[in-house]
Amino acid sequence: MAKEDLSRELADLRDEIQQLRQAVAALSSAKPDRRATGRVRTFVEGFDAALEGGIPAGHVVILAGPSGSMKTSLALSMIYHNRREGMKGLYISLEEGRESMLRTMDRLGMTPEDDFIVDIGKLRMEHEDVEGARDWLTILKDYLARRLEKGGVGLVVIDPLNSLYQLAELRNPRQDLFHFFTYLRTLGVTTILIAEAEGPSDFPNHEEFLADGAITLSYANEADGHVDLRIRCLKMRHANHARDFFRLEFEDGRFRARPIGAP
Repeated sequence: MAKEDLSRELADLRDEIQQLRQAVAALSSAKPDRRATGRVRTFVEGFDAALEGGIPAGHVVILAGPSGSMKTSLALSMIYHNRREGMKGLYISLEEGRESMLRTMDRLGMTPEDDFIVDIGKLRMEHEDVEGARDWLTILKDYLARRLEKGGVGLVVIDPLNSLYQLAELRNPRQDLFHFFTYLRTLGVTTILIAEAEGPSDFPNHEEFLADGAITLSYANEADGHVDLRIRCLKMRHANHARDFFRLEFEDGRFRARPIGAP
C-alpha cells in the first residue's frame, strides 16, 4: 500500500471517529422521550377494538394507501372527533389547499369549531423562495417545536409524506427518516404520516420498520365488479392488534370497519 493511500485511510478513519463522537454526544444531550400515555382513537367503529382501544399515544404511525382511498378523509375524521373529545389536533398539509380540505369535511358532515389546518401548500405557491428551500425537515421541525410550545396539541397529521421526500431532497431516506421519526417521538404527541402508495410496495423506503405503526388502505375487486375499500393494521407496537383486513365504510357521518364476510 502506498504511503499516500495509508495517510488518506488514516485521515478518513479519524473523520469517522469524530463523527461517531459527535453522534454519541448528540444522543446524550437529546431531549427525553415525552410520550403521552393511553390510547388515541381512530373513531373507526370496529377498528379501534382491533387495536385494543386505539393507537398507543405518542406513536408515529404511517397511514398508507392509493389515490382515492380516503386517507385524508380518515385523518381529518380522527382529528375532528378527537378534538370534540378534548384532544386538540393539527393537520399539516403540504399539497392540498385548506379550502379543498374544508369542502371534504363538509361533505363528510364535519364542521370544525376552530382552525386546525396548516396550509403549507399555499405558502409554497405564494413564496417561490420558500419552494426552493432545501432543508424542509428542519423547517418542519422548527415549526412543530414553536407550535407545540403553546401546549394542548395531542395529535398531528402530516400529509403527504411523499411530498416531504421531494422537498427535503433526502439523500439517505432511511437514515433521514429515522432521525425525523425519532424527533417526532420527543414531542409527546401522536403523529399520523400519510403516504401515497401507488406502486407494488406500500413502503418503498421501509417506513413501516421505522414507524411505531402502519395502517394500510387498499382496494379489493369482487367477482360482481364491486370494489371494496379495505383497512388493515399491518403493525402497531405495544398493541396486541388484529392483522385481518376489514371492509371500510362511511355511513351516517362515521367510518366503520366490518369483518370481511360480514353482512
